[in-house]
Amino acid sequence: MNQVTMNRLIAALALAVLSATADAKHVYPRNLTPVANGATFTLAESYVVSEKAATFTLAAGTYVQRFEDRKAIYLIGDDRCVEMSVVPPKNPAAAWKDTWECGIYLPKDPAAGATFFFIRRTPDEPHSGNGLLIDAIIRAGYGSFDFPMSNKNDLRLRGQLVEHPASDPKR
Repeated sequence: MNQVTMNRLIAALALAVLSATADAKHVYPRNLTPVANGATFTLAESYVVSEKAATFTLAAGTYVQRFEDRKAIYLIGDDRCVEMSVVPPKNPAAAWKDTWECGIYLPKDPAAGATFFFIRRTPDEPHSGNGLLIDAIIRAGYGSFDFPMSNKNDLRLRGQLVEHPASDPKR
């Protein structure tokens, strides 16, 4: 395979990745419809869930609808609303934790469960060193909604959300 063909293949693959939907592991807000004056929800108590060596804690607080697509609404939480802590089973001394901006994916179907997502942060220093195309793909992911859990249909999380009536009846 020559270099031109390889570059075209990589570009096509990058385009496919950038057009991901909520069923995938990433959603790009630029592909969603922004919502002004969206619905407000409260998560009354922190939501804690574990998967493998990671424990995720979604902070209690306010989550506001900022985006939507045909299947769901996207609620954005307060500052640094999710914490992930990891304790490697074979090396507990390497345990770590960090917090991220986050949100909740809430399907429009009331029978479907919800899931949370991280908002991929943009580093202070832009990524570089892997070639123009690879660096561009990495930079394109900044700000994406990343879904860390394999269960994207959690009725328990959906059940903990309380929607508040809109204060503006013209909404």
